[in-house]
Amino acid sequence: MMTDVTPAAPCALRLGAGRGGPWRSEPSDCGVYTKPYERSHIRMTPIVDRVECIVQDKLGDWPRQWEGFHWPGYTYEHTLRVRSLALALGEREGADPQVVELAALLHDIEKEVGKGHAAAGAETAERILAELEVDEALASAVCDAIATHTGGNTPDHPVENLVLGDADLIDANFGLVATWRFITIRAGHRMPMDETISSMAEWLPKKEALRDVLLTEAAKEITAARSARMQEFCRQLAEAWANGERNGEFDLPDLAEFITARHQTANLGRQIAELREATPDGREVSAAVAEILAGLEEEMAGRA
Repeated sequence: MMTDVTPAAPCALRLGAGRGGPWRSEPSDCGVYTKPYERSHIRMTPIVDRVECIVQDKLGDWPRQWEGFHWPGYTYEHTLRVRSLALALGEREGADPQVVELAALLHDIEKEVGKGHAAAGAETAERILAELEVDEALASAVCDAIATHTGGNTPDHPVENLVLGDADLIDANFGLVATWRFITIRAGHRMPMDETISSMAEWLPKKEALRDVLLTEAAKEITAARSARMQEFCRQLAEAWANGERNGEFDLPDLAEFITARHQTANLGRQIAELREATPDGREVSAAVAEILAGLEEEMAGRA
């Protein structure tokens, strides 16, 4: 079923509501921009606020329960990360930030459709943007980027399409965020921690093979850095787990167990905030864990 273009409560920004129509300026109370997800560097418009609310209402708690590799709220967090990363890539590649931002926000609006979600999402985005009276040329470029983001891009496609497709691929497959996702998925499938850690040796090469799919130089550069962090984290975690000794600090094996224990409703931003405030048993985080948390925040904001 396609999504309704009119968002439901609790979003306060409604399509066509109030004087001045859909372009009126009004602050958003959607709660979208909570650290480490930050507003983009470009000037925001009320249209973006409206789209954010529509996306939050559709994906904020979707799916209601675990479905395959997805859990409540994952796709919404993924969308915010993709928006940040796509804008960063787009700035380096000379992409139109308005196209990139709107396309990134709406790229998974029909994720529930499954494999055909890109085409379905482009159709839904077209209706949403028409209702919001977005310029036809801008809307067309946004919908085209959404339609090709799951593997339909070639080097001849517009750069906006390329940075969206690359950002989407990177978020799910490279870096500390991808490793957090890997641990969470294995926990959701009830895999014991020792098996999760040992399976990383098979998982990492599969991720490396995906680097050949990337189409922009900016994406290739950032993926090389994320891949290195991911490989090092997995190496250090495997070593610490095999060692079996805990030094009194909240260390990497404790972090992996922390992620596993919260897999049912995993929210990366919330997990980081929780650990920033205090670990479950009050221990200080180790230097290694502190570095991982900082790296996660950088990746989530599209800065690394």
